[in-house]
Amino acid sequence: MNRFFFVGLSIAIVAFLTSNFLLLFGEKSIISKELYVSEYEQAFTHTYTKALPKEALTAPQDTMEIYVQDHEALEQWLVKEGDAVAAGAELARLNESESEEQRAVWESERTALQSERGEVETSLQELLQARSSQNSNFSDNTNNSATYPGIGDIEEEMRLDVNVSVGVEVPEDGTYASGIAQAQQRLASIDSELAVVEAQLAQSSANPALISPVEGTVASINRDTAPLSIEIYNNEREFVTYLLEDEWHDVEQADRVMIQAPGIEGAIPGTVTNVSEIPAEESKWFQAYRELGRIDQNNPIAFYEVRITPETPLKDTMPFGSNVNASITLNEAQDAIALRDKWIYNNNDTTGTAYVLNIDGRPNAVPVEIAFAQHGRTILAGGMEAGELTINEEKLHDYPGRPRLFMPFPSRQPDYSYAKNTEWRAYVEYLLAR
Repeated sequence: MNRFFFVGLSIAIVAFLTSNFLLLFGEKSIISKELYVSEYEQAFTHTYTKALPKEALTAPQDTMEIYVQDHEALEQWLVKEGDAVAAGAELARLNESESEEQRAVWESERTALQSERGEVETSLQELLQARSSQNSNFSDNTNNSATYPGIGDIEEEMRLDVNVSVGVEVPEDGTYASGIAQAQQRLASIDSELAVVEAQLAQSSANPALISPVEGTVASINRDTAPLSIEIYNNEREFVTYLLEDEWHDVEQADRVMIQAPGIEGAIPGTVTNVSEIPAEESKWFQAYRELGRIDQNNPIAFYEVRITPETPLKDTMPFGSNVNASITLNEAQDAIALRDKWIYNNNDTTGTAYVLNIDGRPNAVPVEIAFAQHGRTILAGGMEAGELTINEEKLHDYPGRPRLFMPFPSRQPDYSYAKNTEWRAYVEYLLAR
C-alpha cells in the first residue's frame, strides 16, 4: 500500500512540475518573464570618417613639350634642366637660314592639330549621343519589350569610323565610357600642343628663337635624337596617385583629401579632380608609385591615375616628385551613431535591426539604416537617436513577446587624481551611509 502511494505521489509531483514548467516557459505561455541582459550601452553621436590611405607624388598640373624637327634649325640651347623660365622666354636660338623651314613645319603642325581636333570633337559628340541612345533604347526595351532594327548597324558603323579617324577604341560590350574618356584626354592633349605651336608662330621672324609658352621649370632637354625637344613643367603643383581595380569604385571626383608632406606643418586639404577610367600609361610617376607601394596583383594593367588638387597653391613649397601621404575620404557621417557590428541583426550592408530599451523596460526592435562599417563598428545613417539604450541579447530572438529586461547598474571607479583631491570627510560619510 505504501509503495503504491509513494509511486502515485511521485507521478503527481512530476506532472505538477511539468505542467508548471510548460505554463511558464512554453511557447504559448502568457505569463510575463524577465530577461537578464549583460551588454548594453547608451548611444552618442560623433563624426565618423572612412578614408583610403595612398602613397602620392608631387607632380606639375600641366606639362608642355616643345619640338624642333631638324638639328640644323637649332643654333644653341639657352637654358638647362632645372632653370625657371617665364612665359615668352627664349629657350633656344634658331638659325635664321633654317627658321622659315621650321615655321613651315609649325604651320603644318597647327593645321594638322586643328583638323584632328575637329575630328575628335565630332567623334566625342557621336559617342555621347550613342551612349544616350543606347541607354534610352535599353530603357524602352525594358519597359515595352520593343526592338528597334538598325541600331546595331549604326553603332557598328560608328565604332569603325571612330577607330579609323582618331584611334579611340570603343568596347564591343556597348559601354562608351572608355571611348569618351580617351577622346576627352586626346582633346586636352591637342589643346596643349596647339598652345605651343601658336606661341612659336606668334614670335617675330627677325630673331627666330624657341620660346616658352608658359611660366615654369625646365624638366628635361633632348639634345641628341631627332626630333629635339624640351619639356617644361608649369609651376602649379598637384598630386598624383593610382587606384587598384577594387579601389576604383570607391573614389569619385570631388572627394576630399588630406595630404601630409615632409617640411609642411599640419595637413594640406585637397580635392580629387580626376579619376581616370583607362589604365595608366607608363611614366616616371607610375614607376615611382609602384616602387613605393611594392604592389603585387594579378592584373598588371589595373592601375588608374588619380589627380588631387590642393586647396591652396603649393608653388615652390615642395619639389616635383616628392613623396607625400594622401588620405582620400570615401565616406563621412556627421552626428551619427555607431554600434558594434554584432549588435545589428539581419544586416545586409544597407539596413538592419537593433534592439533599444523603451520606457517600460522592454526591448523594441528598431530598423536602422547603415552608412558604412569601420573598425568593428557599424555607423548608422538613421533609425536611432542619441541617448537611447541599445541592447545586445541574442535570446531576444527566441521570445515570442517582449520580456521585461533587467540589467546590471553601470559601474564607474574614480581615477587617482579624483581620489587624491577628495577630502577625508567624504570617505567617512560614504562609509557611514553604507
